[in-house]
Amino acid sequence: PIMKNMILQISTAAALMLLAGCATSFQADTLDEFTDYPAVNNKQSVYVNLVFSGKLNGEPWPKNDKQNEDYLKKRYIQKLEESGMFSFVTDELKATDLHLYIAVINNKASDSSKQTLSALTLFLVPYTTTDTFRTMAILKEPTTGKQIKFSFTGGVNHRQSLLLVPLAPFKPSGRALEKCTERILENLCMDIHEKGWVK
Repeated sequence: PIMKNMILQISTAAALMLLAGCATSFQADTLDEFTDYPAVNNKQSVYVNLVFSGKLNGEPWPKNDKQNEDYLKKRYIQKLEESGMFSFVTDELKATDLHLYIAVINNKASDSSKQTLSALTLFLVPYTTTDTFRTMAILKEPTTGKQIKFSFTGGVNHRQSLLLVPLAPFKPSGRALEKCTERILENLCMDIHEKGWVK
C-alpha cells in the first residue's frame, strides 16, 4: 500500500507539472523590436508618471493594478535610462526638461466555458486567452506648454494545449508579457526621437 501511494503521488505530481507546463505565449502584435537606439547629442531630462489599469473582457479588473503599475514604472524608468536618449530620468516631479505621462490599459480576453472544456479534456482541446496592452502617452515641454501624443497597442496570445508541452519552456507567459510592454516602450522612444523631441 505504501509503494502504491507513493507511485500514485508521483504520477499525480507529474501530471500536474505536465498540465501546468502546457501553456505557451506568443506576441500578437506587429510592433517593431529595437536593439539599438539612435545617438542623441542634446539629451534632456525627463519626469515619468505611469498609471496602469486592468480589465477582464472589457470590465474593470483591478486585482493586480498596483503591483503591475509599480513594476512597469520601475521597468520603464530603467529602460529609458538604458536607451541613452535622456540625461536624467525620474519619477519625482522636478524641474525637468520634459514631462512624460503614460497610461497602460491591459484588457484580458478569456472565455470561462472554453477554459472549462479544455480542462475537462486535459487540454487536448486547445484554449486561448489574450492580453491586449493599449498604451497612450503625452510628452510635454513644461516651459513652453508644447506637447505631443502617442498611442501604441501590443498583445500576447496564451495558448493551453497538451500538444504544446515541448514549447512551454521556451515561451513562458511572464516573459512574453514583459517583452510586449518593453517593445511598446521601445517604439515610444523611437517615435520621440523621430518627432524631433530629442536629437
